[in-house]
Formats: sequence, structure tokens, C-alpha cells
Amino acid sequence: ATLIPSVAVPLSLIGTFGVMYLLGFSLNNLSLMALTIATGFVIDDAIVVVENISRRLEEGESPMQAALKGSQQIGFTIISLTFSLIAVLIPLLFM
Repeated sequence: ATLIPSVAVPLSLIGTFGVMYLLGFSLNNLSLMALTIATGFVIDDAIVVVENISRRLEEGESPMQAALKGSQQIGFTIISLTFSLIAVLIPLLFM
């Protein structure tokens, strides 16, 4: 459960910095804040998915079946959670 976010977050940040460099973007307060918020989204979504999969494992399902059903079951929740967080943080866009 800890391994997935510990690999996904650095890789996504390194990829983001690479794309920013290739497109000529600079690091300012707004882009650093956006990276912080995006990292929070990744961690928050990963925690919700891992908790659901863990619950299904405790109910006696096999690891593969728990992962597939748990991820499928929580997909809409993750999407709605992400959109609601984006809606709440839209005022930061206008800074």
C-alpha cells in the first residue's frame, strides 16, 4: 500500500518537471501550488482505493479479485471527489 504512492508521486513529479522544461514553463508560486495540489490528489485518491481494496481483502476475496472489484467499485467516487476538489480550488486559478 505504501509502495504504490511512493513510486507514483516521484515519477509523476519528475515527468511534470520534464514536460514543463520542454514547453519552456517557469517555476513560479502558482505552478508550485498546482504541483502541490496535484500531488495531494494522487495521494488522496490512492488512499481511498487502497482502503476499499483492503476492506475487500478482509472480507475474504483473493488479492486479484479484490483489486479489480475494489477499483471498479470506487471509480465513480474518485472521479466525483476529484471534480469537487477542483471546483473548490478554482478560485486559486484566478490569483
